[in-house]
Amino acid sequence: MSGTLRVGDRVTVHPSGETSEIAGIDVLGRDACLAYAPQSLTLRLADQRDVSRGDMITAGPDAPALTQDVRAAVCHLADRALRVGDRVLVKHTTRTVKALVKDLGGADELTTNDLGRITLRTAEPLALDDYADVRRTGAFLLVDPADGSTLTAGMADLSR
Repeated sequence: MSGTLRVGDRVTVHPSGETSEIAGIDVLGRDACLAYAPQSLTLRLADQRDVSRGDMITAGPDAPALTQDVRAAVCHLADRALRVGDRVLVKHTTRTVKALVKDLGGADELTTNDLGRITLRTAEPLALDDYADVRRTGAFLLVDPADGSTLTAGMADLSR
């Protein structure tokens, strides 16, 4: 969570785009009128919405970009090289989605400690912010779907 949420605020659930109003906030098991980062909290919405683990709830005009085409600056961390066509998992906040490596910025592969620019195509839309604007929701990891090991650390670059 970043910013402040208040009872009565209009919110949007991403990636579905559904809207609702905050009917109640619980902080540490007690009713609260407002909550702020980095508190752990429970939101009660005014109407029934399908909100799943990994969904993002935003209030106000600064909504994240919803995209399946992710461009990013990366640092490759694994011993195994990253290549165009590799199938990976993208771990973004608490959400994990399948993705395909589409481009490595002209490189044939990325090996341990290489810095690069990549493009991914995700199986489902991600609610991303540009890393330069909001680090928490602009950062992600690429994970090997076979063994769960971390391959690459990424920083979304939505300006390209």
